[in-house]
Amino acid sequence: MTAVMTKNIRIGVVNFLNAAPMVDGISDVDGIQVIEKVPSDLIGSLERNEVDVALASSIDYQQTSMELGILPVGVLSSDGESLTVQLCSRVPLNNITKVHCDSDSHTSVALLQIMLQELYAIHPEVVSTDIRSMNTCDSLWPETVLIIGDKVVTSECESEFEYTLDLGQAWKQQTGLPFVFAAWFCQMDLSETLVQKISMLLQRQLAFNTQKIEQIVSKHATGRGWDAPLAIQYLTKHMQYEFIDAHVDSLQLFYSLAKSCGILKEVRQLHLFGI
Repeated sequence: MTAVMTKNIRIGVVNFLNAAPMVDGISDVDGIQVIEKVPSDLIGSLERNEVDVALASSIDYQQTSMELGILPVGVLSSDGESLTVQLCSRVPLNNITKVHCDSDSHTSVALLQIMLQELYAIHPEVVSTDIRSMNTCDSLWPETVLIIGDKVVTSECESEFEYTLDLGQAWKQQTGLPFVFAAWFCQMDLSETLVQKISMLLQRQLAFNTQKIEQIVSKHATGRGWDAPLAIQYLTKHMQYEFIDAHVDSLQLFYSLAKSCGILKEVRQLHLFGI
């Protein structure tokens, strides 16, 4: 797929398997520069004007001082079990006092705090931890950890920890809604023409890629430590990519609960481009 752009468009993305259906092949489009970051770094890339649009953590829409808009042309969401956002503990979940949280994510940490408050009425200490540097999960790991992304599959922590909680599934059971882990954010002062070009490109690429999931798995899964059958199941059953009204409802509820938990001081109104 190719297109001619009058200005280079810089797109910030996460280097996780779950983002592949949204961005695979997009760097082949003329005038597109893809910049890969971990989720927690993408909002900074927008703030520093290093990218024009970013697939950023949903909580960052509220925590940044920038005025942002959301492009409703794709979303990283789970409508139930996420498979790759897991709380793992050696003690019963209602007895947790401290959680070592994957520093790659802001949203999952906020969701963790909300779910532990909602389910168990507890407020454990949160310790930011570089899970990526800890390699394969073993008995030397902390007592309780929150792990996100491909590391959940490659670390095989289910065999090491007696108690686990999938945060996407917990959210679904509590609210009846899908959970939005990341969405396309861009600065509000982008020109309408550029917003339309980016939206068209992202929407078209997602539609194209969802028709060739097996090829995407073949290209991206093995190198990340995934078995192909599990990767196909993950991308087709666990992940949700089409932006729907339920995602707006979910974001609004997430932000409201984050404020109730003291994670946010205020909740700004959502601005969706084109709606």
